[in-house]
Amino acid sequence: MGEDQTNFMAKAQSELSISEFAELLCSDHLGPELGKVGIKFIHSMLLGISKSRSVNLTDISQALDEKINLHATHKRLSRNLEDLELSTNLADRLLRLGSEIVGPDTRLIIHLYELNKRYARKMEYLSRRDELDGGVFKVCEILASEPESDSYIPLTVNVWSNQVPGFISDADEIRKTVLRIRAAMGNRGMFYIDDHSLDFELFKPIMEDAKLDYISLLQDKDLELLHKNERYLASDLLDQVETRYAKILYKLVPEGMVGEAETDLDLFVHVGAAAIKLQSSNRPLSLIALKYSSSLGENSTPIITTKVNLRSRKALMGLVESFLATQDIVELHQKLRSSFGPENFRVLTYNRLQLLMTLLEAVIYYEVSVSGNVSLRDHRFAAKPHDGEFDRTYLLPKLVERG
Repeated sequence: MGEDQTNFMAKAQSELSISEFAELLCSDHLGPELGKVGIKFIHSMLLGISKSRSVNLTDISQALDEKINLHATHKRLSRNLEDLELSTNLADRLLRLGSEIVGPDTRLIIHLYELNKRYARKMEYLSRRDELDGGVFKVCEILASEPESDSYIPLTVNVWSNQVPGFISDADEIRKTVLRIRAAMGNRGMFYIDDHSLDFELFKPIMEDAKLDYISLLQDKDLELLHKNERYLASDLLDQVETRYAKILYKLVPEGMVGEAETDLDLFVHVGAAAIKLQSSNRPLSLIALKYSSSLGENSTPIITTKVNLRSRKALMGLVESFLATQDIVELHQKLRSSFGPENFRVLTYNRLQLLMTLLEAVIYYEVSVSGNVSLRDHRFAAKPHDGEFDRTYLLPKLVERG
């Protein structure tokens, strides 16, 4: 770890300013020289995005309040956003900064979302589905979070559409992003699939890569698996897995899903694991059977992972709880990212958009890891009843006054 970054980590518990963070990000040990113009631009953009809570260049220019014409500031920022070499350099720097805290068990969460520009017409490479939906860009982010942590950092962001030169498929773009992370991390960490944003077809190339470690909900219950040299459908094997470890969890369910109000649902959760292989690979895998019952009924969920020998309660239940907590991190990130209105960008070229989203990731990195202004309000799944005014599917013990 470089001296600048050692000092940064030591100061992180106190508060660095966004300008000090920009200095770290531009320091020589993180990558090739940026030059005075590049350094000034990164400082300006991080400060402007942070102050304006926006990725709109007009808002950023106004927030900077430079002693020159507003149009001149806007023009300078727009011109520098087109620098492809700078874009690559900054993305690599952010990744190197994040890689220092990634360990063998770090969750590397793959999250996908869309930037919709309904009325845009002149944006370069904008994909169009139909006249009503307007244009769209796909975005893949990878977030790093420790298994029992309520915090995270963004590692990288990749933006594309089906009109970008060289585009093959969404699955290919996601896989390229994942491989970039794997190379930077030296195979440390495990990829956690955000099944709310990635369907099975997008996950499949990751699942079939023998060099990637992952855990994911298995959305295709008709997938054929090998268990003890016998073929099974995932759904059939799921029913046969012995679920020897159990505990009570409380799930906070949004309003409208169980009742009219937000509801705390008590679940009896029991889990087990079976050794499996895919038909296309000899790599040992595990199928985790996650079964739960509540006042609403019973359900079973298959989870597939490269983790094997999940024989102890600590190993198996710990991995399942870490996986269930993934959505807490994703939702925290979505809320913070949305506060900047990323869909309100107004740049006309693809290169500018990619660099703009990387700069936004850098500001988010600062806010979640340094400023301390971002915190998780509640865990969706908890070992104890959630505090607060909720509808509940169980009775809380009455408080008895003593003395």
